[in-house]
Amino acid sequence: MALIISQQDNTISLEGKLNTATVNNFQTHFGFIIKAFKNITLNIEKLTVIDDSAMQTLKEMYKNGVLNNAMFFIEGKRSEEIFEAFQYPQVA
Repeated sequence: MALIISQQDNTISLEGKLNTATVNNFQTHFGFIIKAFKNITLNIEKLTVIDDSAMQTLKEMYKNGVLNNAMFFIEGKRSEEIFEAFQYPQVA
C-alpha cells in the first residue's frame, strides 16, 4: 500500500507505509502545511511501516521545527517509539 496523506485543519493523518519510497512526498506535503500552521499534529495510527529512512527524516523535520519555532506532535500507537528516538536532539 502506498502512503495516504489526509489533512483536517492542523492534523495530518498517515496511512500505509512511510519508507524510502514515500518519505519525499510526505516531506513535501508537510512543508506546505507547516508554513500555514505553526503547530501540527501528525497521526500515525494507521501506518504499517516506518523504516529507518523515514525515522531519520522525521528526526530532521523535528529538529528543523524546533529551530524555526514550528512544532509538530505525534499521536498514535507507535508515537512513544518515535519520541524515544527523538530524545535530546542536538538542535543548536
